[in-house]
Amino acid sequence: MEDLDQVAISKILESRIKPIGRVGFGHFASVSTTEEIQKTLHGDGRLVGPPSFTYQRDALIVRAFEEARDGASVDELLWNKDLAASFVERCRALGLEAPCAAFIRRLMIVRKHSARYREHGIVIRSTTKGASPPRIVPAYAHVIEFALVKLRYRYGSSIDEILMDRFLGDRFEDLVHQFAPSLSSRDVRLGALSIRRDRELRKKALEKLNALDLAVIEGAWKGVVRLSDVRPDEVPVSPGLIEIKEEDRHLYVAHNSNIHSAVDQLRSGEAFRLMASSFWGPKLEAITLAFAPGQRVAGTSIETWERKLIHDRNPVFNWPMVQDAA
Repeated sequence: MEDLDQVAISKILESRIKPIGRVGFGHFASVSTTEEIQKTLHGDGRLVGPPSFTYQRDALIVRAFEEARDGASVDELLWNKDLAASFVERCRALGLEAPCAAFIRRLMIVRKHSARYREHGIVIRSTTKGASPPRIVPAYAHVIEFALVKLRYRYGSSIDEILMDRFLGDRFEDLVHQFAPSLSSRDVRLGALSIRRDRELRKKALEKLNALDLAVIEGAWKGVVRLSDVRPDEVPVSPGLIEIKEEDRHLYVAHNSNIHSAVDQLRSGEAFRLMASSFWGPKLEAITLAFAPGQRVAGTSIETWERKLIHDRNPVFNWPMVQDAA
């Protein structure tokens, strides 16, 4: 018997197909499988199979954005939920049917391949509104990154995909707000974009990282101590770099404009509950923290040393470095 055509059957029955992402079997995969099914069941109710786009539909998406944007950039759709909602509403008013994230993703494809689309008369006009630069609230940098990494492990999603998708975006904000309830949606999302920017690695930057000797930063660590024994008064109120390890496993590396505040937040171990599971839980006496104060170490910025450590050691709770194909 030939394979069943589920799409054809769905059309005959006048039902809707909702695609489900990667699922698995066994104890470890059960949680992610359940959440993936829940994500599908609680979607925006408009999934009708994998969306297909033509130049005509792409032109309508660009038109919808131009009508909603008020001079804003395409990237603002990732952190301004009101703008994203207005854009999707305009897409729907123009007769387009697709998940919310698909509209934003398609618009970004048009921007990326602007020359090809210009040949078809499809052009995104220049931004006239001042952009909000990606930034991160120093005291909660680790919370934002932990939440992103948790979703990456669970769904395999990029930062852009997390911010585009209504379910994942809300899930991301909920995770952050468990530990940083005072942060606005805007700050949480701009923090995510700041991490995305910091993890992009171009060819010249990679050559610079490869030329650095990790022994230099290893010799610069001060205050190597178990989290259970950390004394915040011994950590200066200054920029610097911090590293967290569990025995020989690297958990987290970050530069911060105020390492005193960052250490004060981390020493309780509360934020590590974001990453806890039935297989791992934070034991403060088994986790060590080290810091290197100052803007530079051996003439190299702490931001560059952070990228070097993340690239070479791939800490468990850091978003990885992504090499730019260009």
